[in-house]
Amino acid sequence: MAESKTSSKSDPKADIIAATEQVLTSGGVSAATVRVITGLAGVNSAAINYHFGSRDELFGVVCSRRMQPANRKIIQSLEALEDQDTPALVTDIFRPLVETALQVWVNDDVLRALRAAIFFSPRTADSMNEQSMADVYVHMRGALMRACPHLATRDIRKRFRLAMSTIMHVVAAEDAHLTWAREDIDVDDLVAYVSAGFKE
Repeated sequence: MAESKTSSKSDPKADIIAATEQVLTSGGVSAATVRVITGLAGVNSAAINYHFGSRDELFGVVCSRRMQPANRKIIQSLEALEDQDTPALVTDIFRPLVETALQVWVNDDVLRALRAAIFFSPRTADSMNEQSMADVYVHMRGALMRACPHLATRDIRKRFRLAMSTIMHVVAAEDAHLTWAREDIDVDDLVAYVSAGFKE
């Protein structure tokens, strides 16, 4: 006889994450309420707060889990650039992330659902960014500082935020199946555009 999720061998955190991903895929963020998630996971309604702190923090954990494999590849590419004798080109710094955004992020149903929350909940956006992208951002900003000695640290941080906002806008357009995003924007276009912002 199959064990229930409430058996002693069950992992409540893993069950909650699996249930969250299932609900996000089938119904989106609006369907992923605490009641629905905990009911599907077979845990009590306080389990999300106990294990994760809040639903937003849970979303951050789910986002990080989905993005980790691609993020490891981005960091490996950035570390290879760091090993070069000369500073990397800005286009080479942004290319791994842009390729991931347009080839991985847009094709993940769970991440697509979570992106809907980003645009409506700053708290959720901050939680997902902190847990999912912090290491990538540290490597990228460090590489940009070496590649752009003509820019002050403050300017690099500001322009980096603007570049990431642009990338996420294109990803959101892909999510919405907007014609201009699918027909007119490719990796090279987006890399060139965001990189241009780091010229003097």
